[in-house]
Amino acid sequence: MTCDELLRQLTEYEDGVLPDVVCEELQRHLAECEPCQGLRGDLESLARICHSCAPPRMPDDVRKRLAERLAEPSR
Repeated sequence: MTCDELLRQLTEYEDGVLPDVVCEELQRHLAECEPCQGLRGDLESLARICHSCAPPRMPDDVRKRLAERLAEPSR
């Protein structure tokens, strides 16, 4: 596996959606490639930061218009 291949699949790997054989290839590459290890660490840090933040709040006027629109009879 090349660094470019790992880059294209790293998020799916972290999400646990790749086949086992691909995961094993990624793990072997990560064990040997320092730049890819750093990238993985950066992505893990970013994910922790995102999970620690409060979700964005929809503005009240948008929420009101959306509720009104959803209450309209379907056409």
